[in-house]
Amino acid sequence: MNRAFQKIRGLQEIGVLIALIVLMIALSLTTTSFLTQLNLLQVARQASYYGIMAVGMVWVISMGDIDLSVGSIFTLTNIVTAIALRGHTPIPIALLIGLLTGALCGFVNGVLAVWLRISMIIVTLGTLSVYRGVALVLCSATPISQFSKDSLLFTLGGGEIARIPTSVLIMFGMGVLGWLALTRSVFGRRVEAIGSNPVASYLAGIPLNRYRIGVMTLNGTIAALAGIIALAFLQSADPSTGTGFELWVIASVIIGGTALSGGHGSVPGAILGALIIAVIRNGLVLLGASTYAGTAVTGAVIILAVAIDSFVKRRALQRK
Repeated sequence: MNRAFQKIRGLQEIGVLIALIVLMIALSLTTTSFLTQLNLLQVARQASYYGIMAVGMVWVISMGDIDLSVGSIFTLTNIVTAIALRGHTPIPIALLIGLLTGALCGFVNGVLAVWLRISMIIVTLGTLSVYRGVALVLCSATPISQFSKDSLLFTLGGGEIARIPTSVLIMFGMGVLGWLALTRSVFGRRVEAIGSNPVASYLAGIPLNRYRIGVMTLNGTIAALAGIIALAFLQSADPSTGTGFELWVIASVIIGGTALSGGHGSVPGAILGALIIAVIRNGLVLLGASTYAGTAVTGAVIILAVAIDSFVKRRALQRK
């Protein structure tokens, strides 16, 4: 029993899980509606969109890069898929078009960074505006909802399985797949190796440029999946959807324990981080705070998480 307890205590995500539980207890004591089934489902559904995107962002940050364009990829995919559906494109083909759009955006990010030898954060800072601008042009800055909503896509996207929103189940499913791929596959181990020491990885024969482009393409595809799921739930595409999501996604990953310097990532931690962000935003609303306060609090949480991570690392180095 003691051995099992020590093993659980040694899990890197245990601190994030405890923080989530404490936060939920605090809100349940200070508000009357937080623990209601309807509210908890709403919190989970809200977390699922940037929780899914956080799975891809873990890979990017583990490799030592960062992608600021995921919110815009989410929006562009949302719009492109809706336009395809409005044109009576068969559902499977429309979904494929959406996923390929996200993959192409991620691929372009990776290629630009590699070929132009520019930092990924600078490239994606530019493509953030490019992709969102393209989305606005395609829909003329107006929402799209004129398409048939009588399909399995919209039934599942806005539905529940065993009273759990489908988007939440997809988030956890993506989390399991992302965690297994990052920790059990050669590709995942090499991604973390690149983030830990790119020079040593290059000397070991790992093709750095291919991996950077591959991870960015993967990240774009996962962001596209989140955009399609949001479209299925909302049953309309709005060019404002996804605005600021890059902040929530990056915050989720950092809070979850992924090192900003690269070399280590935690997919389960990122999903817990997404839930924490969603709980904070929901709690502020229930407490009567301004809806804009969520952005300020998230920024403060990011600084706190990075500070704690830096402190823990310094202590670990001192012990050595």
